[in-house]
Amino acid sequence: MALNPNSMLVVYNATPGTVSDATDALAQGDDQGKQLVTPYAAPANRWTYAAAASGIVNTTTAVTIKAAAAAGLRNYITDIQINTATLGAATELAIRDGAAGTVLWRCQLQTVALPLLSVNFQSPLKGTAATLLEVVTITATVTGAVYFNAQGFVAP
Repeated sequence: MALNPNSMLVVYNATPGTVSDATDALAQGDDQGKQLVTPYAAPANRWTYAAAASGIVNTTTAVTIKAAAAAGLRNYITDIQINTATLGAATELAIRDGAAGTVLWRCQLQTVALPLLSVNFQSPLKGTAATLLEVVTITATVTGAVYFNAQGFVAP
């Protein structure tokens, strides 16, 4: 990309490349010329995952929440929301980096129904480059469902 030396703002409609250490960088903007000051990433690089209509029910099968990003890019998670119906057994809920990969975050869900719980990762969870993210109940719930939603972004 050729830069106009008089430009104060660079417009990106896709994931920009990385900037080398100790290199000057211009402010980023949208295609309307507005400077981007959103946390973490440009709107085009954000993603969301919504729970399935029936939730995760009595299984230990992992669910992909974000497909692998392109080479050199990582998936990050900024926020999650969890709620449950009454469960037949306590279960561990985990977010993993890669298929059956490293656990990035986990909690234990009790049998009592959980009202909507929101978690904000002020320091986003960072996946490995070009690797999917998944959520899994480590033990089956027996009865009841777990509802899991996530939001994040893609960046180097």
